[in-house]
Amino acid sequence: MRTNHRHVAAVALLAVVSLTGCGSTVALSTREAVYGGSNPTGSGEPDGLGDPTGVAPTSPAGSAGVPSTTTAPPVGAGPAQPAGAGSSSLPTSIASSAANPSGGGKTASAAPTHAVHLPTTGRGWDAHNVYIGVMTVNDFGTAATALGAKAANPGNQQKDALAMAALMNKQGGIFGRKVVVAFDNVSTASLLVNAASDASQACVHFTQDRPVIAVYNDISPIDLPAFRSCFAQAKMPLFEASIQSTSRSALNLTNGYVTSLVSPTYTDMAPTFVDRLQAEHYFTGWNVTNGTAGSAPVKVAIIAENVPADQQAAQVLSAALARDGHPPVAQFNYTVGASGTTSNLSSAVLQFRSRGVTHVIGADAGTGAFMVQAQSQHYYPRYGVNTIDLPASSLTPDAPKKQLQGALGIGWYPTLDVGFAQDPGYLSPADKACVAALKKSQSYTNLRFAFALGVAFCDGFGLIRAAVVAAGGLTGPDLVRGEAMAGPTYVPSGAFSSNLHAGDWAIPASGRDLGWVVRCACFHYLSKTDYAFAR
Repeated sequence: MRTNHRHVAAVALLAVVSLTGCGSTVALSTREAVYGGSNPTGSGEPDGLGDPTGVAPTSPAGSAGVPSTTTAPPVGAGPAQPAGAGSSSLPTSIASSAANPSGGGKTASAAPTHAVHLPTTGRGWDAHNVYIGVMTVNDFGTAATALGAKAANPGNQQKDALAMAALMNKQGGIFGRKVVVAFDNVSTASLLVNAASDASQACVHFTQDRPVIAVYNDISPIDLPAFRSCFAQAKMPLFEASIQSTSRSALNLTNGYVTSLVSPTYTDMAPTFVDRLQAEHYFTGWNVTNGTAGSAPVKVAIIAENVPADQQAAQVLSAALARDGHPPVAQFNYTVGASGTTSNLSSAVLQFRSRGVTHVIGADAGTGAFMVQAQSQHYYPRYGVNTIDLPASSLTPDAPKKQLQGALGIGWYPTLDVGFAQDPGYLSPADKACVAALKKSQSYTNLRFAFALGVAFCDGFGLIRAAVVAAGGLTGPDLVRGEAMAGPTYVPSGAFSSNLHAGDWAIPASGRDLGWVVRCACFHYLSKTDYAFAR
């Protein structure tokens, strides 16, 4: 996510969260209580507008949001197990790659010890070790705690990475070699003013000074086009756990050397997003004076940061809205200053009000910042939201509650979409085993954001292993080829489903209806149905 809103920008994981929020007080045990998901909302839960059903109708014929599953785990997740069932000590997303190079749901007893024509040494490995690079920002948790912003605490990234490496080594490592993590740390202060420089130095570090086979990054401010391009040119795979708005064509420019673990492309997601908004009856009359249903005609506007990637996402979103009969009447392109704060969103509020805009949708992570400005001007449009807005980690603790009334959309990453108390339960054996492994390294109680980061680590390391096993090699081209082979059946720990394949290098493949619930002042999934993204 970008450092682009509210008082202090969070620089870890997937998107921006303010450091002024408060954390959930619900323990992690909620996620452990149910396997396969149980939605406490279900039918009868309000959707924020007093609708007693709380369950959106199914997609109309021809909709891109075709249900991919209802109560069963996503395709490729493996057979369901009852709560408390035994599982491998290694996350299925990691362990499965040893027994099944495609990444399917089988659990491995040991990693393969030999690769086809694998040299004794190479870039990122030697006779005894395989090295994986990880970016960290070690001082951010301290900064967040000092500012009273526990909700933005990312936990200990080093412990997350080392936990995954330890589990892989317990299963035999990679081709009989020990997995060793090579860290490159940046500081919070530097990221706020020197993100581009930090990104450049990180690429040089891992491609020249300390070679590795692949790099995992969850620090969004350095996830810049030049950062991605640098690794792609060096033919070193980069596994990104940041939330960045992008299009499929933009991601494909890296030729498979950049994989998006958490964010789908807008090319895939936007059509389903808009279809689900339509099915949820989002596009209805609205009163922007009091934030409730009204008689004013629907007029939609988009906000997007004035950078190429977000502008491309806005174009895709605008086209999807127009296709469904709601072409935007305005788009405001905001800017982000060197300190990571937005500088002109107050003007967006004035513009939208003057043009009679009733519904606002962000093409990136700027929605929360807009809400703060809208609140100060007593303007209460209806918002369309998705995972990129960080509903649980950013909007819930930080956004003015009146701004959230009537908010609807979709979410594909439970740890970012909803709080611990609203968690739908384990999504797959991979998810269940992943949580067990993470908890051995650190506690995530009351730290939803940190928990989301940990789950992303599971997919980063799991997909790296699945790729090398599928390809039988450790070079950059091997990993790209292996990922294309393993991706379609890879079992994710963080997202509802995956359809990763050559030409579409993003994991999330489906989302669930999501809405703000007044009664609990929280976001909730409004059904158990996963709607496939258009691919």
